[in-house]
Amino acid sequence: MAAAALSLAGCMTAAVGPEHPGTRVTFKSPDPEKWTGTRVFGERRSIFRCRPLACPEYSIVSIRTAASPTRSPDPVALQKFAEADAQRQMAQTEQASTEAVGRLRDLTLVSSRVAKMKEFPAVHWEYKATGPNDKPVYVVRDMVFAGNTMR
Repeated sequence: MAAAALSLAGCMTAAVGPEHPGTRVTFKSPDPEKWTGTRVFGERRSIFRCRPLACPEYSIVSIRTAASPTRSPDPVALQKFAEADAQRQMAQTEQASTEAVGRLRDLTLVSSRVAKMKEFPAVHWEYKATGPNDKPVYVVRDMVFAGNTMR
């Protein structure tokens, strides 16, 4: 069983207050002894891959940041977004997967829900597909709204 994960890994937020306005979001490797990382310059994106033999299956974590449309999304609006945007996210997941594990077939949405990650509102999608060598591939995609940043 192959696994691919597109998720927030090791998110850290800095203190917010008069001396530190806004929210600063940084990220780090899920486990530096097991994962290697590369930063894609100019795209605000980092990719972490599990080292050979360090994980039971081929695994990848990709983090991309963008400006958030709102600082504090409404939970009901976020749930509607999660359901309505699932197909577009599935297409993006399929495109991203070609870089990570090869072309996926029969990509299907398993679940879509609103969640909390590091106390920030998030949308969580889970997909199942058939990958190379007809192995099942599981993809998890999260969109986290942390202040003015979306991950």
